[in-house]
Amino acid sequence: MRLVVGTNFDDKLIEEASRYPVKYLYGSHRATLTGHGRVSFVVPDVNDERLREHISLAHSKGIKFLYTMNSPSYGGLEYSDAFWNRLKAELEKLVNLGIDGVIVATPLLLEYVKKEHPELEVSISSFARISNIREVENYIELGADTVILHEDDNRKFDLLSSVVKLAKKRGVDVEVITNNSCLWGCAYRRHHDVETGELSRETAPKGVWFEYPLMFCATDVRNDFANLIRMRWIRPEDLHYYEEIGIDRFKIASRNKRTEWILRAIKAYSERKYEGNLLDIVSYPQGRATPYALTKLGAGQEYQVLTKVYVDNAKFPSKWLEFFKTNDCDTRPCSECKYCDVVAEKVISVDGKPLSEVKLPKIRAPVELIPRFISDGAAH
Repeated sequence: MRLVVGTNFDDKLIEEASRYPVKYLYGSHRATLTGHGRVSFVVPDVNDERLREHISLAHSKGIKFLYTMNSPSYGGLEYSDAFWNRLKAELEKLVNLGIDGVIVATPLLLEYVKKEHPELEVSISSFARISNIREVENYIELGADTVILHEDDNRKFDLLSSVVKLAKKRGVDVEVITNNSCLWGCAYRRHHDVETGELSRETAPKGVWFEYPLMFCATDVRNDFANLIRMRWIRPEDLHYYEEIGIDRFKIASRNKRTEWILRAIKAYSERKYEGNLLDIVSYPQGRATPYALTKLGAGQEYQVLTKVYVDNAKFPSKWLEFFKTNDCDTRPCSECKYCDVVAEKVISVDGKPLSEVKLPKIRAPVELIPRFISDGAAH
């Protein structure tokens, strides 16, 4: 097992994580030239010296560091010489600070990094949204060292097996994300990816304090709690399904979390066991960030129920995931299948009540609040 863990730049995290099979940390400055995979206002603000010190400590524990440059878009900046001149200088600086590799989401940046710094490991981010083996093949041909698959691929075992077979033949790693709680088949995801990239660049508008696409996925969860089961997280107890097909590199999404939270997730996945609320080791911004943000605006009482959801990890049937080996979620509507609804009834309670007793009226996301997610009337 190799764990790839998002860092919050707390050195205590490295000291404690080094007791587990953590082989990589990843992270970045808060706002960057290219942008990255977390909005700037949710990640720590570190300067170059803090980055250097953190990387050095990681190296002393045998842990490598990957720098995130995984925005899916550069906002048109790449059409200017100034962008490329700055990118060249930034890469040189990062190499001098000690990074071992980068995480990118576009072929453009992959090819550039490999040309300028062939010694760096390059991982293809889940923000590339790879959904078929030809895309994997293409990134391998362009020089990728690691392919991080789209979360939606996590239960496509035929695709995973084919990708691993191809990658091994070409000497490339395959990585899957264990604990993101993105909606399965999310209609908002690509837009959210672009928003994340925009809001983590140096050119981002000032004062934005909440990423509004979260309202939409929180609304979908609030309207149908079975969406929690449809999400493509991986339980610690189910890692063996992935190891059996040759995947041993698992990413823990965590760089906007507190150290205690990250260590709890690392321990759970390392030990392949967690007894408690599964939502305590998956990202779950639907039930944390969204109710908090709406409450700040004196709204969103209907979303407070999301803070009271309990997904009992011990109640999942031992072979529940095998259903996905023989059923194709890409072609069968959830409204017809209902498998996740059945599992949800077994494992989810809300404010102490069984899911079968929870009857809530449907709501719509309060889109009229979007202009209020920027402070003091700040604008572009």
